[in-house]
Amino acid sequence: MLTVLISVFAVFVSLGSLAVAYASSRRSHMPVLQFMWESGQGGSSEPKWWLVNVGTGPATNIVVAQAVRTGLTRGLNGERWFNPVLVPSIPAGGKLALSWLGGTMGLECGLGASYTDVERYFYTTKCGDDVSMFFVGLHLPRWPLLKLRGNKAVKTWWGVENLSGPTWSSVTESHIRRRWWLPSRFGLCRRLGGWADPVLSYRP
Repeated sequence: MLTVLISVFAVFVSLGSLAVAYASSRRSHMPVLQFMWESGQGGSSEPKWWLVNVGTGPATNIVVAQAVRTGLTRGLNGERWFNPVLVPSIPAGGKLALSWLGGTMGLECGLGASYTDVERYFYTTKCGDDVSMFFVGLHLPRWPLLKLRGNKAVKTWWGVENLSGPTWSSVTESHIRRRWWLPSRFGLCRRLGGWADPVLSYRP
């Protein structure tokens, strides 16, 4: 009996060690993006918004969008997101100028960014009223990154000069079907291209 208990205990210890090792590996390449305003004082540059990677790994498949107002919470929760823009990957410690947002600090809207790590797991950053929140999983709409049914919902960063024209690809939670079995802490999706990825249910 004692031998059986020792064996069972050893199995649990091994499983715990594997879980700790997996979590440590994930954190070692986890991107964390933050929105930053640079006033450009001192003549160094023009005032602009930046997206800065303060995490430990590169951020890929980055989509930056705007909201009329964001509650800075998990999920969409009645938020309406629009003007999605696909930007290049940002390495750990790197930053990217969001030039199309212009040089005005007060945009009178919320900002959001969805992105993935090297294993295609989603992360989300929401920013509103000078407060930023970071979430594991996708808590912004899942716009198709490529053409879907002949149309492209997300514009590329080099094709957007400013926001003076009409908005595009406006989405609320009613436009995307969420998998009922996915834990709510992961939002709409956990992994790009995974079982819960709702990209095919996207309707503009």
